[in-house]
Amino acid sequence: MSKEFDYMFHPRSIAIAGASPDPTKWMKQYFLLALLAFEFDGDIYPVNPGARETAGLKAYSSIGDIPGLVDHVYSVLPARFTPKLMEDCVAKGVKAVTLFTAGFSETGSDDGIKLEAEVARIAREGGVRIIGPNCMGIYCPNSRLSYEAYFPKEGGPVGFVSQSGANSYDLIPMGAARGINFSKVISYGNACDLNETDFLEYLAGDPETRIISMYIEGTKDGRRFNKALGEAAKTKPVIIIKGGHTGAGGRAVVTHTGALAGSNIIWDVLCKQTGAIRVYSIDELADVVLAFLFIPKLNGRNIGIITFGGGPSVLSADDCESFGLTVPSLPPVIRDELNGLIGESGSSTINPVESMATAMPEVFPQVIRAVARCEDIDLMLVVIRVSAILNIPGQNGLSAELNKALIRAGSASNKTICVVLQSASSVEESKVAAMLQRELVEAGFPVYSTIARAANAISKCFDYYRKQAK
Repeated sequence: MSKEFDYMFHPRSIAIAGASPDPTKWMKQYFLLALLAFEFDGDIYPVNPGARETAGLKAYSSIGDIPGLVDHVYSVLPARFTPKLMEDCVAKGVKAVTLFTAGFSETGSDDGIKLEAEVARIAREGGVRIIGPNCMGIYCPNSRLSYEAYFPKEGGPVGFVSQSGANSYDLIPMGAARGINFSKVISYGNACDLNETDFLEYLAGDPETRIISMYIEGTKDGRRFNKALGEAAKTKPVIIIKGGHTGAGGRAVVTHTGALAGSNIIWDVLCKQTGAIRVYSIDELADVVLAFLFIPKLNGRNIGIITFGGGPSVLSADDCESFGLTVPSLPPVIRDELNGLIGESGSSTINPVESMATAMPEVFPQVIRAVARCEDIDLMLVVIRVSAILNIPGQNGLSAELNKALIRAGSASNKTICVVLQSASSVEESKVAAMLQRELVEAGFPVYSTIARAANAISKCFDYYRKQAK
């Protein structure tokens, strides 16, 4: 399965059926403009019987009029025209069709269900594979494929299989801002032909994909999916959001892609038995992916915490232990060293280490190095409270100085450091936090917005590797 669908992710030519020369009909230009923005190096053929040219490219009246081979067709045509389009694709020898078009089984109508079945039949009998309908298709930056012009052009080791196109629009830019880049993203919609199991099996054998993430609303073949999930999770982390796990969500799933939600308990058992990691939001999925990207296999759950101020240190310890991590006391030799650096009333050197004295660029890296030397600490959590830094009188550039000190100390440390950037919702704090995160991400640090989110992701990462070891 690892090579079976390579032609979809590395096509030599693409035709866009229904591409319009009218810039006001932006949905009819969507895929064409994305391919041009990504500088797709294969042949691109706009197909529209009413146009001679689209976006500077020669347009063709039909798929059959295209002189060269066509590997992949994107359709933005209305649903009623898709049976004829599929017949043309079969005659042309097209290998795959992505149907962005909606109006099929997801409507719940008899006409929509019959139309989808007819399109699938024509394709199946003619040897054409379908992604969709009601989907966005493929984003594969390494081969210059994208369905959105502004997506990052840099590839990475994360695959994402999503029944929802909109969720990919959330995850891809969010991931890029946190250092997550993708090998392949597939939005597959109603799955009238290729489905979640097909793409899971492909990514499991894909050498460009090290981590698999999924958003699923239902599965076409539970037994086959179960087997594929278990095989994939043996060699790669597989992180899954199961959409529709509540009553209201299950009803929404039916109208979204026409899928049957399935029992929430069954999905829980499925993930536990196969070793897949279940999460409940796109934010949590990104958190866990980030942990697998930046945190090596941990020997234990012991966390060393450095923060500013007593209240946050208490909550950080509570959050870590609530998610199954351990916050051990530091040994006397380390505490003596820390007392020499931050020994003042209101400070603590037990673990968490907390003192406003750590908010000094000359002290901060020394504290980090001291905690990192503790052999009992497996991973460090550095909590930066943006509001606390910004409120120190006469220290306008302090946040940038502390960030640089953290990066220098962390880069030289033998312990992985996760950073929590805590900021309120004020415009000033948000701008500063965004700047700090950008610098940290570029330096290779995983960054979280809350201690609880960091602790949850770290714990899930540790649990996966522990199960693998068994």
